[in-house]
Amino acid sequence: MRTLYKNGNVILEDGIIENGAVLAEDGYIKKIFRGGCENIYADKIIDAGGDYISPGFIDTHIHGGAGFDVMDADSDGLLKIAATHREHGCTSFLPTTLTSSKEKIITAVKNAGDCMKKVHGGARILGVHLEGPCFSMRFKGAQNPKYILEPSVELFDELGCGLDIVKRVSLAPELPGAFYTAERLSARGICVSIAHSDADFKCAEESVRHGFSHVTHLFNGMSFINSPDYYCKTGVAEAALLLDALTAEVIADGRHMPHEIIKLIYKCKGPSMLLTTDATRPTNMPDGEYELGGLDVLVTDGVAMLADRTSFAGSVACCDRIVRFAHKECGIKLHEAVKMAGLNHAKLIGADNETGSIKEGKRAEIIIFDGDINVIR
Repeated sequence: MRTLYKNGNVILEDGIIENGAVLAEDGYIKKIFRGGCENIYADKIIDAGGDYISPGFIDTHIHGGAGFDVMDADSDGLLKIAATHREHGCTSFLPTTLTSSKEKIITAVKNAGDCMKKVHGGARILGVHLEGPCFSMRFKGAQNPKYILEPSVELFDELGCGLDIVKRVSLAPELPGAFYTAERLSARGICVSIAHSDADFKCAEESVRHGFSHVTHLFNGMSFINSPDYYCKTGVAEAALLLDALTAEVIADGRHMPHEIIKLIYKCKGPSMLLTTDATRPTNMPDGEYELGGLDVLVTDGVAMLADRTSFAGSVACCDRIVRFAHKECGIKLHEAVKMAGLNHAKLIGADNETGSIKEGKRAEIIIFDGDINVIR
């Protein structure tokens, strides 16, 4: 089966081809055309009508959507989450757990593993992201403190059910046992990320030597510059900006971080930064009252927060919204914003050889969107 995507601006890793085309065969990209593509045989022709032909978005940090949560451990619900995010251009993602009882996390992981084997029309499930339960009490955010634990290899082996589907783990490096745990997990090819952490700069810097390589939702749920005794002390946020060995993601929904901070992160990290949604149950749902990990959540004016308004509770954004904000409001070049919401996530979990960009030999996970980043198909 040969499919030709033509008459569009093709977004590549390093730029955009005007009036280009992409030929896919049996689900993989066969050839990219710069200019006309006359006399090319295809079983199906998709005319982009001058819009953008883009790699599908990828997000390694999605908790839910459409009224469902990964922690529900419901196969129909997880597939509805996948379908909802696909409508907004996400073609691959990691269902993400949160801090809860071990039993609930294990059940959610098993459900994700089962859904990976199913044929469905939603975003492809690439594995699982375990966010928690090993966090700082001070920066726990919307993670339920009742279930916070200290990290160990045995704990994550139990939570991962012995399955080879855990691709990313987020935890606080200052906790006892965190360094050894990170070393063992990273040796297996799992991305270990600093998250909900009260570590100082020295600890964050040292964590790199023990397997930590990423920072979860930068500037949200972490230590940063403060002066408790007149002398300034720095934390995780400054380490993320300064250390090249750490990649970093930002929730670019226009609510968690103002555009000035996203510009600052971009200035420090360049196009290696990642855009994430951290989407939760209320995504694509009306404002109102919801639940996250046993905690009451209120959604109002496009913001999800704990009912007592002490913390954000994830976001209600989809991938098109974060790319739109990064490009339109923060001035990031479109092809770089697409890379930050796609290829960089694939690199994070070692999937960039098969997906994340329009390149010959990669999977033809392609979307079309207009100049306002409204997904057409």
